[in-house]
Amino acid sequence: MSATQVAAGTYRRRIGVIAGLGPLAGANFYMRLVTATPAGSDQEHPDVVLLSDPAVPSRLDHLQGSGPSPVPHLQAMARRLEAADCELLVLTSVTTHAYFTDIASAVTVPVINGLTATAHALRSAGIVRPALAVTTPARSLGILDAALREAGMEPCYPDPETQDEIQSLVEAVKGGRPLPWLARDLDAALHREWTRGTDAVLVGCTDISPLVPYLRDEVHDVAAILAEAALAEARR
Repeated sequence: MSATQVAAGTYRRRIGVIAGLGPLAGANFYMRLVTATPAGSDQEHPDVVLLSDPAVPSRLDHLQGSGPSPVPHLQAMARRLEAADCELLVLTSVTTHAYFTDIASAVTVPVINGLTATAHALRSAGIVRPALAVTTPARSLGILDAALREAGMEPCYPDPETQDEIQSLVEAVKGGRPLPWLARDLDAALHREWTRGTDAVLVGCTDISPLVPYLRDEVHDVAAILAEAALAEARR
């Protein structure tokens, strides 16, 4: 769809963004949302409320058994967005989808399931064996596995050493390290034995999605997939 084909009012539902998971991931998601919108003017973009709350406990720590539950804070964020008249919510973190049911049950408006949206996008691209660059908790819990397998795909994960490096990159992005430097390390991690025999790479963590523009090869970016899913739902 070209910008000239989009009329004001195309996006009928206000999008509420549960962001800050981490902060750069939320900001990058919003950029993806804006750049994916085929608008010819400011007025043709969707109505968006982005909420980034630094008080949310670390999801990574909790899922690894070393921190408090983030569920009360995440549910409160969802309710705040619903109270702000958001009619559709999107969660800008794959790992945080471990709490998807808890979040969705806290509100009456729909919450986009980013796991099924990701599986649909990859399957629509003809992928059957994706290589997944995700957080260590997302890997150990198999957060994406069920959705991918239900769509007829078999996920492939890195060797333990490479997985540790990917998790270190997640933490380095959160720590504000220069993105081009970190992207070189991610690029090296994606060009190892574990990706051979796969037919695509999914950068399946929105914390490392900001590194995607610096990579040598084309990959599938979960932040872009989530943005497209949000726009599609906002048009309904």
